[in-house]
Amino acid sequence: MKTVHFEIPTMTGLHKQQEVSYSLKRLGVFDIATESGRAAVICADDFPKVEMIIAIEEAGHVVKY
Repeated sequence: MKTVHFEIPTMTGLHKQQEVSYSLKRLGVFDIATESGRAAVICADDFPKVEMIIAIEEAGHVVKY
């Protein structure tokens, strides 16, 4: 397993954190921790980071990378 960290400046409130968590959970990742503007995702070593970025952006948020 690996932990991938994201900066998501548009994810400021609790509701927005829940949107991102829901989008990522649909991908089948193991665990997600969010706080204002940041997310840490625990997933399989071979899980593509680009899929997580797409899920976050489809939820309406911007990912800094």
